[in-house]
Amino acid sequence: MKVDYSSARIVLLGVPDVPGVAAKVFSPLSEAGIRVDMIVQNSMRGGITDIGFLLPKNRMDDAIEICSRTALEVHAQGVSFNTETARVTVGADPAAVFSALAAASVNIEMIVSGPDSLTCVVAASSAERAAEALSGIEK
Repeated sequence: MKVDYSSARIVLLGVPDVPGVAAKVFSPLSEAGIRVDMIVQNSMRGGITDIGFLLPKNRMDDAIEICSRTALEVHAQGVSFNTETARVTVGADPAAVFSALAAASVNIEMIVSGPDSLTCVVAASSAERAAEALSGIEK
């Protein structure tokens, strides 16, 4: 298991769900040399969506500025950010991970899965509790 406190989270809220918007969001970040990962987008009702992602905490100020401009350009409803996040990565069955975190009253902010692991973004204040809850279920 791994706990990482080095990332921050940005979410563009109420983004029009049309082709090309993701390119408009991520191109200026890439041009500024800001590495993003764990991108989450989900189709929502009414032709809008939210786009969330993680980035290094030390690039947060630049990213907020860029995302604020981009939100205006694409007619998004706003930008949300959080620097008090942690990633908890574990090699375990998703159902077991979600059950263990629920039992420990840890809210999951983002999820990404890979072939051998599952990473959950949680509040930094919950990370140690999450790690403790997951320590017994790792493969």
